[in-house]
Amino acid sequence: MQSVFQLKSEESDQLKELLNIGVSHAGTKLSEMLGHRVTISVPSIEVRGASTVTQFINKPDDITIAVLLRLSGGLDGYVLLFFPHTAAVKLLHSLSGKTVGDLRALNEYDRSIFQEVGNVLTAGLLHGLAQVLGFQLLHSVPDVVIDMGGAMFNSLSASMIAAHDEFVSLDVAICVDSTPDAIACIDGEQAVGRMFLLLGADVAGHILDVTRKMTSPK
Repeated sequence: MQSVFQLKSEESDQLKELLNIGVSHAGTKLSEMLGHRVTISVPSIEVRGASTVTQFINKPDDITIAVLLRLSGGLDGYVLLFFPHTAAVKLLHSLSGKTVGDLRALNEYDRSIFQEVGNVLTAGLLHGLAQVLGFQLLHSVPDVVIDMGGAMFNSLSASMIAAHDEFVSLDVAICVDSTPDAIACIDGEQAVGRMFLLLGADVAGHILDVTRKMTSPK
């Protein structure tokens, strides 16, 4: 099957810039809510086929955290924010001061932290996309899932991802209490998760058309 959403290098850079604007607003919002200076950036973006999703799991037996939101409004799809075990532990400690070994032991308050991160981050991202697409984007209340990474993605492959031939994958770097002049996280001081945008072909094609117009010579 031909790719619906192929990106040239300059188109990928332009889309990444647009998404970074959205997540930077999310970082500001999280900073206000949590009382910490939070910097969020999108260092990389790629389009992948549904059959490759399990390649993102290096340690399938590790307990991981995912935040799932359904999209509505001008499009129908899903956003999945995924944190491997190490990143989830680091982010929780950075935002709450709590250190855990087993993520399955998280209480309701701990889960609410990840829920709020997913809520604010997705809202910022959708705000950036809405400016480009020209219609309003909404999302559901975030659902926090804690499970082995391999089992989680096998389940997703069999359901939501299988319904979308392609998806957009973003690295999301979240840095807490970064230096005042920092514009991105410093290696070793960040919790790196991955955000998956599961969109229909029509929306993916529309995003690609808009991105091409922005990168084409005037």
